[in-house]
Amino acid sequence: MACALLVACESAATKGYTASLDRVPQASTIRTIAQGEVIGTFGAADTMAWYGIPFAAPPVGELRWRAPRPAEAWAGRYEATKPDRECVQYSNLFGSADADWTLTGSEDCLYLNVWAPSDAGDRPLPVMVWIHGGANIGGSAGMYEMGHLATQGDVIIVAINYRLAMLGWFAHPSLVATAETDLDRSMNFALLDQIAALEWVQENISAFGGDVENVTVFGQSAGAFNIAALMSSPLSDGLFHKAIMQSGGFQSAAYEDAVSGSASNLANSVSANSFIEAMVEAGGLPPQNEVTPETLAEHLRALPLKDIFDTYQSFPAAMDMPGLISPVDTANDGIVVPEMGIEAALRETGGLRDLPLLIGTNRNELRGLGFADKEMMRSLFNLAFWPRDKGVYAAFGDYPDTVWAYHGVRAPAEAWAAVRTAPVYTYRFDWDEQGKKLLTDISFLVGASHSLEMPFIINGFDQKETDPAGIFFSKKNKASRETLSAQMIEYWSAFAHHGAPGRGLSGTLPRWTAWAESPVEQSLMLLDGEKDGGVRMGPATPTPDTLFESFLSDPRMKTDHQRCKTANMVIDMVSRVGGTLDDWREFVEESC
Repeated sequence: MACALLVACESAATKGYTASLDRVPQASTIRTIAQGEVIGTFGAADTMAWYGIPFAAPPVGELRWRAPRPAEAWAGRYEATKPDRECVQYSNLFGSADADWTLTGSEDCLYLNVWAPSDAGDRPLPVMVWIHGGANIGGSAGMYEMGHLATQGDVIIVAINYRLAMLGWFAHPSLVATAETDLDRSMNFALLDQIAALEWVQENISAFGGDVENVTVFGQSAGAFNIAALMSSPLSDGLFHKAIMQSGGFQSAAYEDAVSGSASNLANSVSANSFIEAMVEAGGLPPQNEVTPETLAEHLRALPLKDIFDTYQSFPAAMDMPGLISPVDTANDGIVVPEMGIEAALRETGGLRDLPLLIGTNRNELRGLGFADKEMMRSLFNLAFWPRDKGVYAAFGDYPDTVWAYHGVRAPAEAWAAVRTAPVYTYRFDWDEQGKKLLTDISFLVGASHSLEMPFIINGFDQKETDPAGIFFSKKNKASRETLSAQMIEYWSAFAHHGAPGRGLSGTLPRWTAWAESPVEQSLMLLDGEKDGGVRMGPATPTPDTLFESFLSDPRMKTDHQRCKTANMVIDMVSRVGGTLDDWREFVEESC
């Protein structure tokens, strides 16, 4: 129970789904793509599915820390029935602190999955490319079975892998010195993997019934941050036409910080020089002053995976829990991401792709973090849990959640509408009908938590990975969640079809208006169960000034310690999603 309360479903983000599918090759799924003939199987909800198609060459040996190379053609027929391929990561990444740290996955991991409705016919369907979450240090294309979304949304779904942690985000002069191409000089190898997958889609998706002129990228958490980077990259021009960002932001870190500095995000809290110094101390690498850059690069590419990941994990900042929830962003290397950085590009005409955008957060992204704080919680033999003070517990989550919603949604929407012609649509996911288990009020302790929207978007309530502890979804809330899921699938797929969620695919839902079309009081789509108001337009997130005034007078916090703790969490959140909070920093400096 603690795992689910702490990270609200993301504990399972690093593992593949366990839906009961036979995955036997099916003749009706035979297709011919650029690499050769491929056969798939059946997915959920009467879909055809192809699991584990390579979209790039394995990034191993000399290709470690290089841009992805094209996938080789194969002889014969490739059997695409294995959904559990994943890039190297820790098996218990989002698990309990005392769990065994075991490496899983492989460096040979650049594969993708495809789902298509069985009755698609000859008409080309919109394509939705899923970029998974997991803080950019965990997760995989096989996190979720997406057959229901493909069928109900009448779309082709593609889910992609990309390199993780140090293998996906690493910069050092020795690697730059040994670059074989300009792209090899980037530290954004994971982003380059995503771009390679999008290029594969353009070349091959028509064989599966997809429309190459109508591609939507959608991603949650780290995936959403990556989409912001992709929208800023000149390398992704023409590869997608719409974007959905779930619980993300527009933060990026400087290339110099990635090499030698101390950045305020998970990607570069372990700088390249710090990592190499730790490896030298452990005897895994020779001192930098004793080898040439070329020789050091050879040593780096020959390092055992366990040495790389164990050294990375040894840095406390790298495995910081708020860092895991607020994912890694990307570095401004001037190759994949523009020099000005993503947040600045957001506010510049031409800085980000001018395309329809749908963006939002969950109401209680971080509330569950209070569960891990012994100052806030009581328990009965670790079987039942309740807060010492409900007001303090709620405030500790409410303020960083609202700050995330402002800097990750409202401020970007305002900037977007000011310099772009394409519409932007904003939302907040509010469903919190989990109820109670014994004395544990899950609806209060967790609420509409980080990643909880995912089973609603994919109709994945029967997948263990969306409710690993079996405490969120019950017979009591079945009708509510299934109704909201159908509505959200309609909105998401209508956006993929038409570039606007509108009234959903059926044309019967409450109209979701673009940011610039509505007054602030009716600018945010609230996604909730019928008993709590249903899906409806509502007011935008409060501004930082209004929020800070509320914080100073909030009666729920009764001591300076409680206010300081909450203010520091707010500041930490902003450092991860972008934006400024001068008032909050001044409060901490003067009062804490």
